[in-house]
Amino acid sequence: MRCGVAIGALLAASPAAAQSPPAAPEKLSVGDWQLAPLLEVRVRGEYRRDAPDLGGADFFGRQAPRVRDQWVVLERSRLGLGAERGAVRAQITLQDARALGSPAPTARFAGERGLGRFEPYEAYAEMRGSAARPNYLRLGRQAVTWGEGRLIGTADFSPAGRALDAARGHVALGNFDFEALAAILEVPGPLGSAFSDTAGPSTSGVQLYGLSASWLFDPLFKVEAFGLARVSRSGGAELDGSRFAASRLAGERFTAALRASGDAKGWTYGAEGAYQFGAASSLAIGGTDISAWAAAAHVSKTIEQLLFTPNFRVSGSYASGDDRKGVYKQFDPLLADPQRFHGQMDLFGWSNMMDVAGRAQITPVTNASVALEYRAARLAQARGEWIGSYLGAIGSATTPPLVATTPAPAAPATSETDLGHELDVVVSYRPWTPLELRAGWSGLLLGDAAKATMTAHTRGSRLANGAISPANIAQYAYLQATLSMP
Repeated sequence: MRCGVAIGALLAASPAAAQSPPAAPEKLSVGDWQLAPLLEVRVRGEYRRDAPDLGGADFFGRQAPRVRDQWVVLERSRLGLGAERGAVRAQITLQDARALGSPAPTARFAGERGLGRFEPYEAYAEMRGSAARPNYLRLGRQAVTWGEGRLIGTADFSPAGRALDAARGHVALGNFDFEALAAILEVPGPLGSAFSDTAGPSTSGVQLYGLSASWLFDPLFKVEAFGLARVSRSGGAELDGSRFAASRLAGERFTAALRASGDAKGWTYGAEGAYQFGAASSLAIGGTDISAWAAAAHVSKTIEQLLFTPNFRVSGSYASGDDRKGVYKQFDPLLADPQRFHGQMDLFGWSNMMDVAGRAQITPVTNASVALEYRAARLAQARGEWIGSYLGAIGSATTPPLVATTPAPAAPATSETDLGHELDVVVSYRPWTPLELRAGWSGLLLGDAAKATMTAHTRGSRLANGAISPANIAQYAYLQATLSMP
């Protein structure tokens, strides 16, 4: 009987142990060092139908065939290792990002570097304190997000993500946090014989400097202030013929921003305003002054007491546009995150636009969610340029070619500002904690301003009389799988 009881106890304990294994440690001890491995593999397929930003005539007037159906498969893999010993910490993460398919995806990898990149995504060393909110000094390539990512973000949805070659210092004092940032966005040139770069005009590149301060008064009230300076003497690799790109070529742009936010008791909100000033030296002889501003706000509520735990969110934003009358007024969101703020089609950026949106999300089963979002978008200035969330110029209703220094036309090609109405549907499911499956579909009912832009850039069908007839609806769909550990 004693043997039977013992065997029964063992049999009862074995399934329980199998069902609840001990959690594996996320860090490994090697001598005095703590090592933290990292792995992420992401594959995404995208399809676009009648995309407003593909094919036709560019800003230089160069003509390309119409693109009705576009697809691409994107792959991104990251393998990293973090090492920590006392006050010293280091992180190295290698990344391989590829685009398979034709034509190229809307999101450029990096100018003219092509459709495949293998490089360090992170490579930095850090000295830090031991407090719960430590002071630190970090040097090297690193992912940086300030606030929500409207001005500086990691662009994680993009094919390769974004990391900055920067020096960054952080100080925590009570409920206050202070941070300083200095980053190189474009290296000076030529670099010299040691780097096999000895020819071409001398440029000092593009640098970004920033200061931030935040105060956490309560989980429902946090205030952040940002000051950013973008100093540009670019070699011009990103020029596309638009005034927006030309304004970034040379000059100094200063941005001051203030943000209030909170997250508690099921409520989440954020409100942010920014003003820009400085000079765009490449827009006119002697330069052009910059004066632009933007504002955005959102509020959401999660109701846990209701079936499916619904979440409701409303948002709105405005960013000034240029009227081509002297002072350059188009707001530049600097290093904003795509997909997160203005719809998943990435056709709207925080520049020369205004939009309002409403979103509802439910959790029908554990680890799954379904979200539906509606957005109405307009140009802030009919003469300004339509900018996407990847900060590429989609077009202008003024017929190309457009020269950056051309004076304002006697009359705009159109006074329409309606870009359209976008509907987004997103389904997400985690069958296993490290694996996320996501699918999305979007449709944009094109407004008069969007149609005028597509007509000006010959992105439509050509009628018998030679006129251009743009599509009424643009569509976008994607399937994505992401495996990440830990």
